Amino acid sequence: MNLAVIGHPIAHSLSPQLHEQWLRASGLFGRYEAIDATPDQLPALFAAMREGDWDGFNVTIPYKEVVVRYLDDLDEAAKHAGAVNTVYKRDGRLIGTNTDGAGLVQALMPYTDFTGRVLIVGAGGAARGIVQALPTRDVTIVNRTVERAKALADTFGVVYTTFDEMDVSRYDVIIQTTSVGMDERSTPLSLEGLRQNTVVCDIIYRPLVTPMLQEAKRRGAKVVTGVAMFVGQGALSFEKWTGVKPDETVGKKLIEGLLEE
Repeated sequence: MNLAVIGHPIAHSLSPQLHEQWLRASGLFGRYEAIDATPDQLPALFAAMREGDWDGFNVTIPYKEVVVRYLDDLDEAAKHAGAVNTVYKRDGRLIGTNTDGAGLVQALMPYTDFTGRVLIVGAGGAARGIVQALPTRDVTIVNRTVERAKALADTFGVVYTTFDEMDVSRYDVIIQTTSVGMDERSTPLSLEGLRQNTVVCDIIYRPLVTPMLQEAKRRGAKVVTGVAMFVGQGALSFEKWTGVKPDETVGKKLIEGLLEE
């Protein structure tokens, strides 16, 4: 089985280590590569997949939208998310899906049943995929550009707010989807008033524990790192390609260990 992740740049990706571990644990012979592809190389890669040289791709920045033109169809998750992170074959056809949102929701299930209020911080592609996958519409979007928050809220029939009007004490689950915090100093919002046991998730996994999660932990929240989404979306991709449900606990330990090195 030949699998790969396509992106540019791609050297930072931990997907090969994760999926090769799952391949070995599942008794499947195969490989998973990281392909640093330029835009003009994409047609040949998808042609090779049609010819049987590749069994599946993950797709990451900056190609999640670009690859749609090379596919035969998109499933509902990809259509709603407006982006593709996984390509698989069915009856010779190349199908695009998006496992980011569903992977995160699945990873959060041990912490919440989503019966309370959910706050989504950010209004980009990641936020869109997550909102689409949430099993509730008791969702509020907050974003620095209010127009984008409103547009996303209107798309899914949820509400939006501003940082000035927002009260974090109203929410049971907070999911941070922006890049703020990758510098290990910044935080996207104040957690003043955060209730204990609120589930706070940041989809960033470098650093493993962002400044926002550090503060949430000090305030008694249930903290979920970005490894949850990374492993969760990867597990759903792996299952699409192989029909095998991998061990996410083992995958999570592997990735956390690599990030802590």
